[in-house]
Amino acid sequence: MLLAKLAAGGRRYQDLHGALDGVSHKVLTDTLRRAERHGLISRHVDAGRMDTATLYVLTDLGRSLDEPLAALARWVEANWDSVEAAQRDWADRTKT
Repeated sequence: MLLAKLAAGGRRYQDLHGALDGVSHKVLTDTLRRAERHGLISRHVDAGRMDTATLYVLTDLGRSLDEPLAALARWVEANWDSVEAAQRDWADRTKT
């Protein structure tokens, strides 16, 4: 989800936090650090600003995931009803 939110352009931390409904600050921070470590995003710090000085953007490597992630999103959209039905079926079969 983070990479999808950054696909449209760079975003600041609070903007990302608001866009990723329900994610905690710790999880977002950890995810941003991991994505940066893996070369998928980069941090740009504007030293001239006091507030919201860090902008997160996709690197070329991160952007190379745009097409595969879009394909996965299309698959989820096309198959989610079947996935939910399988989950309900499994839950019904495993009730104790």
